[in-house]
Amino acid sequence: MSTALLAGLLAAVLAAAYLGFALLALSQDRHWHHLGGARHCPPRLVLPLRVAGYLLLLAGFVLAIVRDGPSFGTLLWVTALSVAAFALVCTLTWRAHWLRPLARLLQGFAA
Repeated sequence: MSTALLAGLLAAVLAAAYLGFALLALSQDRHWHHLGGARHCPPRLVLPLRVAGYLLLLAGFVLAIVRDGPSFGTLLWVTALSVAAFALVCTLTWRAHWLRPLARLLQGFAA
């Protein structure tokens, strides 16, 4: 594979893990209230957010396996999960407003 394709797959693995964790966080009332303004996450959104979050984490796993094979791809995926989780925690702690566009987009689906 070319270097550009490998770099793109790595970015996709990290993006899928970050977005997956972001959706899982938004399915919790605490984070939804902080970002979306509503007191609770709409009940019709909780399950779809969680399913989409887990599917994105799974998609990251598949991309990592495609990029580096089953042995190193698994290690890459676990590392990407750790990096993405830490990045999301930092975002929620210090720059939560960066995730407001995502929360507003999801509020449109709840209406």
